[in-house]
Amino acid sequence: MPHARIGNTDIHYDVADYTDPWRRAETVFLHHGFGRNLEFWRAWVPLLARDYRVVRIDARGCGRSAVPPPGNPYTLDMLVADAIDLMDHIGVARVHWAAEASGGHVGLAAAIAHPARIASLTLCNTPFQLPQSANDLFIPEEVEKFGLGHWAHKTLARRIDVDKVDPGWIEWSTGEFDKCPRHIAIAQHAMIAAGNLLPRLREVRAPVLVLAGNNSQIAPREQMLQMREQIPQAKLVLFDGYGQGIAFSAPERCVAEMKTFLMALQ
Repeated sequence: MPHARIGNTDIHYDVADYTDPWRRAETVFLHHGFGRNLEFWRAWVPLLARDYRVVRIDARGCGRSAVPPPGNPYTLDMLVADAIDLMDHIGVARVHWAAEASGGHVGLAAAIAHPARIASLTLCNTPFQLPQSANDLFIPEEVEKFGLGHWAHKTLARRIDVDKVDPGWIEWSTGEFDKCPRHIAIAQHAMIAAGNLLPRLREVRAPVLVLAGNNSQIAPREQMLQMREQIPQAKLVLFDGYGQGIAFSAPERCVAEMKTFLMALQ
């Protein structure tokens, strides 16, 4: 998988394209959420890559992207700039942005700052503001001492419907969380916890598909309804019987909803 020199850092990314070579395919840009990496999108790639060019990114400090030193700034604007610069690097003018959790914050901010670059947004379990209960479960001192895998284990039942994923996925994902550098996890969480995109949702001009589990405590139903009301071109689909983490517990359904949404935009 290639790296790109983006500003002052190196960003790791992947491109999968199994579309017909004689057809000009649109691009889907997949951005992961807090503490994760591009491997979390593995189930989505074969479902999308026959019809779309699929780009996955490791956010700054995550996966195999370069890790900023402790104390360096870590902001939403930086993540937006990394994504837009990566699009320039690979020669993509406009993308359909798909994200889970806080990757949706980056997508919303990108759509506001660079409306010509974002053709649509598909957001899986993305709150416009992290609920206080989720903030309270993240204790920086614990993460600094024990790592993000400890946090992932402690919060598992709130982040995923454990009865809807393979037990192997749980073990694997906890290990992947633990690979996230501890200072990056702390900085990234502070960035997310401080944000509230509600006042700016009306500025989003791109069509937006909001997907969420009806029982999520991190992307609660009330927030999802507000997003539908505040974003000018928003469609909301709630998954009955699901909580957080639908991008991983129901990837086939998420992609099917996204494809139907994108087809309607043509």
